[in-house]
Amino acid sequence: MKGVFKTIILACIILLQALSSCRTGEIKDGTYTIEIYSTNDVHGRVFDSLYTEKERNPYSLSSLSTIIKQARERRGEKGVILLDAGDFLQGDNSVYYYNYVDTVSEHIFSKVVNYLKYDAVAVGNHDIEAGHGVYDRVRKQILVPYLAANAVSVTTGSSYFSPYHIINKNGIKTAVIGLTNPNIKKWLSEHLYTGMDFYEALPLLDSMIKEVIEKENPHIIIGLFHIGLGDQATYDPENCSKYIASYTEGVDLIFAAHDHKKFAGFVNNGRDSVALMEAGSRASGVSKATVSLVFKDGKVVSKSVMPEIIELQGIAPDDEYNGFFRNDFISVRNFTKKDIGILKFDLNSEGVLDGPSEYVDLIHKLQLESSGADISFAAPLNHNLKLSEGVINFQDLMSIYPFENNLYVLEMFGYEIKGYLEYSYTQWINKTGMKYNYDSAAGILYEVKLSGIEGNMIRIISLADGSPFDLKKSYKVAMTSYRANGGGDLLTKGAKIPEDQLKVRVLMMGDDIRGLLHKKILERGELTPEKLNHWKFVK
Repeated sequence: MKGVFKTIILACIILLQALSSCRTGEIKDGTYTIEIYSTNDVHGRVFDSLYTEKERNPYSLSSLSTIIKQARERRGEKGVILLDAGDFLQGDNSVYYYNYVDTVSEHIFSKVVNYLKYDAVAVGNHDIEAGHGVYDRVRKQILVPYLAANAVSVTTGSSYFSPYHIINKNGIKTAVIGLTNPNIKKWLSEHLYTGMDFYEALPLLDSMIKEVIEKENPHIIIGLFHIGLGDQATYDPENCSKYIASYTEGVDLIFAAHDHKKFAGFVNNGRDSVALMEAGSRASGVSKATVSLVFKDGKVVSKSVMPEIIELQGIAPDDEYNGFFRNDFISVRNFTKKDIGILKFDLNSEGVLDGPSEYVDLIHKLQLESSGADISFAAPLNHNLKLSEGVINFQDLMSIYPFENNLYVLEMFGYEIKGYLEYSYTQWINKTGMKYNYDSAAGILYEVKLSGIEGNMIRIISLADGSPFDLKKSYKVAMTSYRANGGGDLLTKGAKIPEDQLKVRVLMMGDDIRGLLHKKILERGELTPEKLNHWKFVK
């Protein structure tokens, strides 16, 4: 019996010690350091090869794999956190192939996230652009949460994805709150996000921080935002990460995305400094935050964050990573390099902002022929295009048309068309805004004064066939789904069409524009670029 009592007493002592340990916390007094990395706007840059045996990308996730392996060797597996801030599922044939061609195999995005042992991933607007069939599929395949607190189910009122994620490593509790871009409704067709609504970052984020602190009591709070940098003084829902850092309390560091900029620094919110980082795009860099925490009596008494950007150009690719994804690379390469037709003349983007060009007019002609519209709006989407005459393949189509836009036709009045062009060319001539919003038109003959004064720049002469153009008459106008849903503000601020009226104006929702181009080439066997010369600059 004495032996039994001794065993019971010993068990009780061990239990009391365990309970005491739980009360005082797992972390002993001292300084703890954790390295937190984040990629953003990868846009499918999975491979270090350009689908040939000789050409190489100057940087890719293969180089990231090298960096992360070194970090984990240095700090240990539990001393490193790896995140992604969204826009992975568009921009390269690696993801296009697994989005729409091979829809049975494990998606390349899922394989990469799982192989590199990401801890959490945020949802980007281009990820939503891939459609329910794609992002719902990868959400089931990835082994970590897909985050977007502001993508809300219209039926349940809760987040469609996951709102936040708690990461426990070495006793350090890190909360990651994910936000996607709230402007998705302005850019994408509703069928791509059926069942969802998108809320602006503020005040949702404030309530999320309070909820996370009350429920989880984390040591570190991270904002993982697919939202651009913007500036501290101006609240722009699309690009407001600096503004958020200035006016929000409780976040220790923010990883931004979306606008493809590079930044590593601090933003003061009146009480302390918030570390903010963004690492460009297409795996050209990775954000790194070295966080040091000083614990005393189980509590954080001091916290410091050192933000930086690690450039991946010049970082050797990881041979083990390349070997693991070799079969995926071969599958994508075989799809990409398949000949589809003949390009009859050289095609490039040189001089595309100086006047009409074969490149943009190629898109105009495709949109007009495919839709039967009277007028077409289009912008140069690749400012580094350079294709030589000869055989072309699907990779060349990606260069000609890099986005997954659908073809739309809207009803617009003549005065709205003029206002649209006034707004576009004001940005164009004054070199403001984004170049992919520099729309020109085809189907009408017009002149653009170089004065740069909005409202007095556009003189529409006639329709392209010489018939009169009437400011009071309605016309069928072809454009991208991005533009038709309000992207770039050309319809709302230029044509002055209220945002809630855009859907009423839609006459046709067509197919993917790159797919239409592919179809045309297969039908004709060739692609023959030519200038339409429907407009010109004048003094």
